[in-house]
Amino acid sequence: MKLGTGTSEAKPPARRATPGTRASGPPKAVPPKPKKAKVRIFVSYCHANAVQQAKLQIHLAQLKRDEVETWFDGEMEAGDKLNTEISRKLRAADIFVALMSPEYIASRWCQMEYKRAMGRRARGSMRGVVVVVRPCAWKDTGASDLKVLPHDGRTVSDWRSMDHAFANVAEGIKGAVKAVRSTLPEAVPARLAKPARSAAAPGPKKRPAPVKGGRKASPKATPGARTTKGKRPARSRAAG
Repeated sequence: MKLGTGTSEAKPPARRATPGTRASGPPKAVPPKPKKAKVRIFVSYCHANAVQQAKLQIHLAQLKRDEVETWFDGEMEAGDKLNTEISRKLRAADIFVALMSPEYIASRWCQMEYKRAMGRRARGSMRGVVVVVRPCAWKDTGASDLKVLPHDGRTVSDWRSMDHAFANVAEGIKGAVKAVRSTLPEAVPARLAKPARSAAAPGPKKRPAPVKGGRKASPKATPGARTTKGKRPARSRAAG
């Protein structure tokens, strides 16, 4: 009777470490990029041109996502004092944008804002931009040496559509933001948090606690064993 030979399943060969490769450790933390400096824009307009002001805000949406803040009096909270809030925002602004129109020139409040902004511009602490919404005597306001938009001072009402006009205005304001940002220091990024110690990483070795009296602890004797230190070995009876 022949005995059958059993076949054992072949085990996959063990993988050998490729020479020169090291164990992969935790990924290194990449330092965050410095944030862009925030640029603040003050939009001055007459309420008769609220539609044009709203269209400007829509076309500036992409700039607002790039650390640019725009403010107009419609952003005021209930109970804010008009002169106090406007003056505070005007002092903090980097760029003054005036929506120039016959109504803007006729408004006493708009002219007060405009003159304050021109005073800051004369001191070199603000940039001025004029957006000509409708035909008006904007050159008589002292704005002839300012950046005038849309391109070449063509009024918004003369464009094929308001969107085409304000798309051109947004590009011009984007250039003013870039010029202002080049003079401002970059925002400092937050410091990286220290990585948590891995549970598998060995901790620092603890030193043994000192024994009272300054002596080292002696090793424990094995139960049943006697110490023979200081004693002579016993003589056996068989020894003569």
